[in-house]
Amino acid sequence: MSASSSAAEPVTGRVAQADALLCADRQFGDSAAIGERNLARFRLGLTMLARHDDEAADVLRATAGASDDHLRPLLYDPVLRNCFEVDLARLESGELGHSSFGAHVVGHTDAPSSMGPCEALTRPHGLAWPGLGDAWVLTEPAPHGDAQEMLADRLMELYRDALGGGPATRPVDPTDDVRAVLREGAELLATLLPAAGAGVLEHVTMVGFAHRESEEGPLQSMSGGDPLPSTVLLAPERCTSPWLAAESLLHEGAHLKLFDALRTGSVVRNATERVPIPWRIGSWTVIRVFVALHFYVHLLVFRAAATAADDAVRRRFGTPPPAEDLDEPSPGTPAALNGRYRTSAERARYLAECVLSLPEEALTENGHRFARWLLTALRLVDDDAPPPRDPASATAPRTRPEQPRVLPDGALQRIAPVDACALPGLGQLVVSPARTSRMHWLNARSWTVYSLCDGRDLDALHTAYARAAGLPADSQEVGRQVSDSVRSLVTAGLVAQDT
Repeated sequence: MSASSSAAEPVTGRVAQADALLCADRQFGDSAAIGERNLARFRLGLTMLARHDDEAADVLRATAGASDDHLRPLLYDPVLRNCFEVDLARLESGELGHSSFGAHVVGHTDAPSSMGPCEALTRPHGLAWPGLGDAWVLTEPAPHGDAQEMLADRLMELYRDALGGGPATRPVDPTDDVRAVLREGAELLATLLPAAGAGVLEHVTMVGFAHRESEEGPLQSMSGGDPLPSTVLLAPERCTSPWLAAESLLHEGAHLKLFDALRTGSVVRNATERVPIPWRIGSWTVIRVFVALHFYVHLLVFRAAATAADDAVRRRFGTPPPAEDLDEPSPGTPAALNGRYRTSAERARYLAECVLSLPEEALTENGHRFARWLLTALRLVDDDAPPPRDPASATAPRTRPEQPRVLPDGALQRIAPVDACALPGLGQLVVSPARTSRMHWLNARSWTVYSLCDGRDLDALHTAYARAAGLPADSQEVGRQVSDSVRSLVTAGLVAQDT
C-alpha cells in the first residue's frame, strides 16, 4: 500500500504549516525548482568541460543537449555525478586534463529508459520505495561489457572510500524483511509529512546497506555528498521498525536535499568562519552550522508529527517510539560538564542563536533568506526557539567587499565568449565566462541589467532598465538596483566598461 492510499488523515495545524513551509521556498525547499537549477548547472558544466577536453567534447556536448528526461538519470547517477563534480573542481583549478565524466558516460548515453547507468548494474533490480520515487537498492554489481565494468569498479571504489574501508568492504545484500521495512519507513515518512517527507525522498537515488566500525562507534546512517552522491547508506539495524527507518531517511535525505540546493546558491561569504559548539570539541564552520540546523528543524517537525499521529497511522506502522535524547556530548566539553545540549530542541535553539548572532556581512542574500526560512519553520514546532530576524530591522553591513568603480561615461559591454543556461520560470540565468570557468547565478534583476549591457553608458542603462522594470527612470530604486547589479557583474567578470 502506498502512502497516498493510507487511511490516515493528513496532519493538521502547526505541524502541517511547518511541513508545507519546508517545501515552499523556491531556493531551498521546492524540490522541483532545486532539480531544475541542478539540471541547468549540469548542462552548463558539461558545455564548459567540452571547451577544455577535445577528446571527449562530442559526447559532452551531446549529453548537454539531451532532454531533461534523458539527463536526469545521468545527473543523479552516483558515479557520473561524482565524475562531474570532480571534473568541475579540476576545471576551476586549471587541472582538468581529460574529463572523467566523458570517459565513464561513454556507452551509457543512449539508454532509452529512466534507469541510470549504475542502477542498470544491479541484479536483481529493486526499487527502494515503489510509488514514492525512483530510488533503488544497491546490491553487488553484475556488469556486462567493458563500459559497465569501468562503472562498477568506480562505484565500488566510491562505496569503499565513503565508508573508509579497504578492498574487502562490500555492500550488504538486504534481506526481504529489511527491504520491506525500508519501504514502510518511506511510506510512513510521506504519510506523516506529505510535503517535506516525500520531498527529501526525491533527492535519494541509491540506498545501500553497510556495516562499519569506527572510533565513533558502529555506522547508523550516512549520506554520500560529493564522494558518493545522491546516496544514503544504512546499517540493516536501522530497518527494524518503520519509525527508525523513517527518521533515518529524513535525516540523510534532508542532507542530500540541502546538498543539491547549495550547489546553486551560496549562503555564507566566508567559508572558513567558525562557531564554537559546546557539545563538541573544537568549532564548526558556519555552513556546517546551517547544515545541522537544517536537519534539526526537519527532525523536530517529524517528531511533532509523530506525536500527533492518529490511530490509523499507529495501527499501520505501530506506536511511535519515545523521542530519545541525542548521544552524549564529547567528554570535557562545556555541555558534558553542565548537562546541557542533550536534546534536538536544545541544540537547534543554540544553532539558531548562533545564526542570529552573525554579523550581517557574514551571510549572502541567500543566506539571510535561508536563516529566516529555517527559523520560521522551527518556531512552528518549538515556541521557545528564537524568532527569525525581521528583514526590515537589518542594518547595512559594517564592511563590504571592495567594489569596482563604475564611471558615468564609458560603454558597458558583456564579456564574450560565455556559456549560459536560462531558467525563465525561476527568473534566473546561470552564466560562465570561458576564460574563468566559474558559474554565476543571476536573479531576474541582474539578468535584466546584464542583457542591457550592450555598449550603453550608465545613463542609457538606467533609462532602459527603468522601462523594463516599469519604474520611474529618475527613482532612487532604479539607481540602486542598476548600480548594485552592474558592480556585481563587473566583479564577476561578466561585464566590462570601456573608459
